[in-house]
Amino acid sequence: MLPQHKDLLLKEKVKLYNNIAKLNDCEGRLLAELEVYPTPRIVWEFEILGEIQCNFPYGAGWGIEPLDSLIGHLFSIKKPVCSGSSSSLGPREAIRGSTAEAVYGDIEAEAHVFTFYLPNTRFQSTSVFQERIRKSSRETNSDREVASEEGGRYIESHLDDIWSIRLDIRADALAWLDRKNRNTGTLITTVGRLYQPKYKVKEPETFSELQTMTLKNALERLKHLSRFLSYANGGYIGPLYIEGYEYAKEPLRQTSCAVSLAFETTPLEQLCSSWVTGESDLRVYINYLPCFERMMQNPSWQETFDFTLAQYFQATRPRTIWQVIASAAGAALERLSYTILVEEETNSTIKADCKLIFDITQKSAAIQRWNLGKKPGQENISITGKRLRLLLEHIGLTQSRGYNDIDDVPSFLEVRNDAVHPIVGTMTLEQRKKLINQAIQWIDEVLLWRIGYSGKYLDRIQNPGISTTPRYDLSLRVPSW
Repeated sequence: MLPQHKDLLLKEKVKLYNNIAKLNDCEGRLLAELEVYPTPRIVWEFEILGEIQCNFPYGAGWGIEPLDSLIGHLFSIKKPVCSGSSSSLGPREAIRGSTAEAVYGDIEAEAHVFTFYLPNTRFQSTSVFQERIRKSSRETNSDREVASEEGGRYIESHLDDIWSIRLDIRADALAWLDRKNRNTGTLITTVGRLYQPKYKVKEPETFSELQTMTLKNALERLKHLSRFLSYANGGYIGPLYIEGYEYAKEPLRQTSCAVSLAFETTPLEQLCSSWVTGESDLRVYINYLPCFERMMQNPSWQETFDFTLAQYFQATRPRTIWQVIASAAGAALERLSYTILVEEETNSTIKADCKLIFDITQKSAAIQRWNLGKKPGQENISITGKRLRLLLEHIGLTQSRGYNDIDDVPSFLEVRNDAVHPIVGTMTLEQRKKLINQAIQWIDEVLLWRIGYSGKYLDRIQNPGISTTPRYDLSLRVPSW
């Protein structure tokens, strides 16, 4: 029996399978569970039934190489890794281990709608700009509403002409995520739906408009969603369980496929300070998911975003020393600079000029082309500083628009240089922290500009902890993005 809604939300452990299965030519009982708390993992135990007269994997490759697939009734674990023997069960033999993925049915099976479950979605508890789920109480006899209260929040958006996405979070999950309650670890808090809004159960004629998607393709789309939401969340999140349904012409649906995943998840207590504030409009942000999906179709952008996200989390993690934060922020900005100034540039002349300042073998040519130096009429900035200045100007942080951020680039690079050398300058710790926070905000502004977000985000410079409206210029974005 597949996990039900009530088995997943805010539960520490979920039973996935407990029935007969095969490993090689051995038949036995397979127990598989999704352990959500304190950090997600899928664990399994396989116990031989009766005497061992089969090819049982006694210790071969334990913890190193995956075993052959564990095959149950409409359930499979493709790459189980064995961690050892279970406790003695008399004459019986049993092994246990873990896996990254467990599948019900076929990963290539098609469905009309997918329900998925996300853990630790603090961004939904932070922002108040979401739609409200109302919970009503009615009289038994008259069905008259006698009371109403907020039952949760949700956001939704169209992904394309066919598919839409919706994320629901209940009031009890919001309470668990509340910082005041000081909870730790990981629990599933949000239910998502990947669905087709054209289909309406009460309008049978819309059934003919339904299209299908394979579970494998749905998983790929949800991986992009996971990146997109992880950035808002201040830590990694992703679906731990996905279930696909097929509609029939009658108003009913049945499960066609499902998958459980040990998706990388940042524990609640380790979530970072992301750009999302109480005033950030998640309804606006989610509308730019299609733009982000198009970004992720470019392998270069996918690598850049993954790298930037890792550095961003390191730079914003609580109780991290300034040297690590400065190094991480600098690395993220370097990578973003190359992707935007070189890889995305369509003008061949500008592209060549920008590429020159990233080529360490062409340092002299780059200095000459960009007129860098200390002589009159030259720009007194390093090549690294010039790259960063060009990036900030590219998104509209220019002096003509009232922003002097480019003047602070040399000072931030001094902090970054001090972070990796034993002899440091005379700058105070307070000055260093201010410049580092400014660099982290540059990362936010570059990413939010590229995504197209027009709402408020965290101000780390002028009024730390308060929201600011976009300083970047969205009119400088390429329309086709």
